[in-house]
Amino acid sequence: MADKALSDTEVYDLLHEALSLLLNKTVETENGRQVLSAAIRDLDILQRALLIMSEGSDPLQSNREPSPQLP
Repeated sequence: MADKALSDTEVYDLLHEALSLLLNKTVETENGRQVLSAAIRDLDILQRALLIMSEGSDPLQSNREPSPQLP
């Protein structure tokens, strides 16, 4: 049986949980630090993007082009 589809709020919460797990970690190597930093940055960007998308139409888009909807 397939899992129930996630709401936008649930997706946001999962991104927040992932960020919480990765923040404030001590990393032994420079490679590990760079990858962890990139993951934190990308998760933050995705979380903000979801908020913007959830607020409605994108003010940066032309009035002629409809805003894409989340599936």
